[in-house]
Amino acid sequence: MKNYTLPLSTYSDIKKMSYEDMAKWAADLFAKGVKAGKASVTSEEAFVASLAAVLKSTFDIGDTRAEAIIKRLGEILKDDTPR
Repeated sequence: MKNYTLPLSTYSDIKKMSYEDMAKWAADLFAKGVKAGKASVTSEEAFVASLAAVLKSTFDIGDTRAEAIIKRLGEILKDDTPR
């Protein structure tokens, strides 16, 4: 994972955002991170397997909940409707 340092100008912009704008910014950042992570693996199956492993080990989430999160994330990424 590449380390990311938030530029001071972005930090200043974030501090001035409304709650709704900040939520949208965070959602967009998360979506970009997921897409970048997905692009870095060789297949969708490998991506799902690595995501499931992270959820289970790092966040101590069980199999059923991890599968539900992965399913919902897939639905969100396939949906082109702006949030």
